[in-house]
Amino acid sequence: MIAAAWVCLFSPLAAAVLITLGGTRFPRRLTGYLATASVVVAFVAAVVDFFAVINRGDSDQQQISTAWTWLSAGSFNVGLSVLVDPLSVFMMLIVTGVGALIVGYSVGYMDGEDEERRYFAYMALFVFSMLLLVQGGNLLMLLIGWGLVGLSSYLLIGYHHERPAAVAAAKKAFIMNAVGDATMALAFFLLIQRTGSLSFQSSFDWAGGETGTWAVNLVALGLLGGAVAKSAQLPLQTWLPDAMEGPTPVSALIHAATMVTAGVYLLVRAAPIFEAAKHVQELAAGLGAATLVMAGLIALVQTDIKRVIAYSTMSQIGYMFLGAGLGAYANAMFLLMAHAFFKALLFLSAGIVIHALAGEQDMRRMGGLRRYLPNTYWAFLIGALALAGIPPLAGFFAKDSILASALAAGTYGQILFVVGVLGTFLTGLYAFRMVFLVFGGEPTPFVQEHLHRPDRSEPWLWMGAAVAVLSVLSVIGGWVQVPGAWSLVSDFLAPTVESVVEASGSQEFLASLCAVTLGAAGIALAWAVFSTRRLRVPEARAVRTVLEHKFYFDELYDAIFYRPSVLLAVALRDWVERPLVLGSIGGIGAVARKASSELRGVQTGLVRTYALAIAGSVTVLAFVFVWVK
Repeated sequence: MIAAAWVCLFSPLAAAVLITLGGTRFPRRLTGYLATASVVVAFVAAVVDFFAVINRGDSDQQQISTAWTWLSAGSFNVGLSVLVDPLSVFMMLIVTGVGALIVGYSVGYMDGEDEERRYFAYMALFVFSMLLLVQGGNLLMLLIGWGLVGLSSYLLIGYHHERPAAVAAAKKAFIMNAVGDATMALAFFLLIQRTGSLSFQSSFDWAGGETGTWAVNLVALGLLGGAVAKSAQLPLQTWLPDAMEGPTPVSALIHAATMVTAGVYLLVRAAPIFEAAKHVQELAAGLGAATLVMAGLIALVQTDIKRVIAYSTMSQIGYMFLGAGLGAYANAMFLLMAHAFFKALLFLSAGIVIHALAGEQDMRRMGGLRRYLPNTYWAFLIGALALAGIPPLAGFFAKDSILASALAAGTYGQILFVVGVLGTFLTGLYAFRMVFLVFGGEPTPFVQEHLHRPDRSEPWLWMGAAVAVLSVLSVIGGWVQVPGAWSLVSDFLAPTVESVVEASGSQEFLASLCAVTLGAAGIALAWAVFSTRRLRVPEARAVRTVLEHKFYFDELYDAIFYRPSVLLAVALRDWVERPLVLGSIGGIGAVARKASSELRGVQTGLVRTYALAIAGSVTVLAFVFVWVK
């Protein structure tokens, strides 16, 4: 059990190190095989851990292994530890299973790239970072993985470093996530001051005795700040759409298996702390509900296929925050798993479209692709139906369970239920707007001119195989938990984290009825507007402008943070640095030059001059000594 956990953790890191040290000695294609094999090995190790966990009793399902004491200061000790329990194993399976499919897909997608070696080293590092985050045996290990995930995303979003937009997007993602990293670090400092430890158990025990106090509320707020930044929820959400500047498999990895799921994992892992700070936990649910509606509205006007999918991720993570914030932890993790399947499917299917159209991502230049890419169309359709929550696909079971939990969570939860159901209508509308614009209608002149049809070459086979597997998972993945029949996810996670909200059968039925009805209504509206074009939506320029500017969050941050910072920096440069720092340095240099110029005249080179100077000096010294005496 423990050996498999260490193998799972370090297998991707070993690949990253080997590819880096091997450099150009490795053929480019070999690095892709090596990175894929390392993640497959990690997945096999995670499967071993899964069976090891389920074969143990509930009291013996949590194991911590410490390689060595990494940090020791007085009574404060932190070890390099891994934690194996149902929650960490659940995440290990998702990260490595979906990650292996995405990295394998990259072998075909990145075929022929000049920087293929660097790409696969980054991808392997990314998977390792996420595994360290979910396997970390204490909060400090979690924070290290948290930071490495941010670094890995920075490297991969800015992979095309010759493009200014990619560099700007990478810096934006890194800086906005650093804000969350800082709030988490402050929360950990407070935990150390209060408990003298960063172990999970000591932190949870302390929180249980501090329910509702200012200290536990501050710790919970700090953790929530990190979760909000990493999972791109309000108000730190603006980095995620820009992250689409990276290659499409990178977008799939960020959205499906790593990075944005980290915030949900943190909410569930630190559930005892959030339960002790109930108002902060409710804030997390409210932020998720607000984000899912906002992201759905913005997705309606996006023209970049990857950005539409990105906003759908932001919306789906909002549902997970809603569930975790209400205490429906197993349902939040269930949606996280199902979302990994259909979101990876959507991104990788979109990648085939982009690949076939020579890199084009604007949906306005697409159309009629169902005729030329029929297999990709069916895969994309499955992903869109799962995203919209249409039965019997994975999204139906997972998302509806969260809405049912909201119904069971009292008045506040019922308000959030209404918001969540509205989100299902928006999801059906924007998801099938994308389907009809890309695959419906007649082929555009751009498609007819630039289409490169998939063949039976090895690169296309790698891509097609990954999409096929994800299509199957998106169809059957939701059947692991069926309300009223079996609850495999809830039962598996119960020894680690047990949900505090349980929906009744009638609430499950009502939630599903509302969600499916409104989701189908969104699909029908998309069909009428974007497929048959029988319905014209009145032009609301003001509303469209607001949505196209993403509710002006970027402009707001620019006005509040960026411009004042620039003005302050310019003022300090003009009024402090130049006159005081640079000016003083120039003055000191001028004095030194003038003094040396004057002293230079004393050096005549004549012996008699020097003898006269010595004699004069001796006379002065003799006079001083005689006078003093």
